[in-house]
Amino acid sequence: HISHSQCHQQAPSNLHPSPRRASVQLDRYLTLPLIASDYNTKNSGQPMTLPAQDQPKDGIHLDRPKITTIIFDVDDTLYDVGTGFTAHRNTDGVTSFMVRKLHFPSNEEALIVRDEYFKKYHSTAKGLAMADADGKLPPLPEGVTLPPGRTNLFDANDLDEYWASNLDFSILGGPDPQCIELFQSMSNNPHWKLNLVAFSNGPRKYVSKVLKEIGLDSFFPPENLFAVTDVLPNCKPDKGSFDLVLKSIGARPEECIMVEDSMKNVRAAKALGMRTILVKGRTDGNDATLDQNAKNAEATKAGDAPDESDPAVDAVVEVASEIGDVLNMWLGA
Repeated sequence: HISHSQCHQQAPSNLHPSPRRASVQLDRYLTLPLIASDYNTKNSGQPMTLPAQDQPKDGIHLDRPKITTIIFDVDDTLYDVGTGFTAHRNTDGVTSFMVRKLHFPSNEEALIVRDEYFKKYHSTAKGLAMADADGKLPPLPEGVTLPPGRTNLFDANDLDEYWASNLDFSILGGPDPQCIELFQSMSNNPHWKLNLVAFSNGPRKYVSKVLKEIGLDSFFPPENLFAVTDVLPNCKPDKGSFDLVLKSIGARPEECIMVEDSMKNVRAAKALGMRTILVKGRTDGNDATLDQNAKNAEATKAGDAPDESDPAVDAVVEVASEIGDVLNMWLGA
């Protein structure tokens, strides 16, 4: 059993989570109806009780497959968008790579191309591969040649190595004890028997380093970690990328929960039949730095800001450590 919002006190047996901590949109498949009226719907703000015909028997809907798997995005999902790390990675972190390794004349010119293609593909690695295919990368300088056997100017493995070696991972702020407690609870709950999977649009070595920095690497063995370099030429939100991951882990979409900060990826997961939890980021009107970091990060992900009202969103939390509220509601203790 996971305590309410990972607080330091045991959650009461009748489970009364705070709507501020986990705002849930109820659908006909949600279990544990005794707490349904304690949640407010996202759209109306009014308490909602499930219709009599939709009340599950003994807290479980027989026509809803058992949840076996939780798939987590990594960036801005397993750490808060307000850390400033995403803004760092998506600005000087990528433009310095493009200047040093792809021979762009300036950071400013590099950022124009990066932003154009990231908006289309929602992955720096996929975006730069497509920019290469479209002839948008500078030609090799005189006297510079590609490695033997290589024809593309951009290689996602180069970006992977560069980010893993050059980004400032200390910006992440280290492990979050509440998030680690949540993952321990998910891993140890004998009733849930959940398979935990990480699926990122970042390249593999980089993603592995992020997970290690935030103390969650031990929860995702190599066979349960999927990076963009594992699914190219696809990436989220492409259906092909989800199909590959689901086939690899042996799960059906209806058995999965997708935890994401990206609306594009939330919609794609929902279209496949997954339940979805949107991580919208922590808001604190008293912390100007946190709020500005979040705004800076969202500015690098044009057109993909969190939208709690989107019908593809089943539940909303501010940070990943709060999803225990939702899991207790959906899966029971």
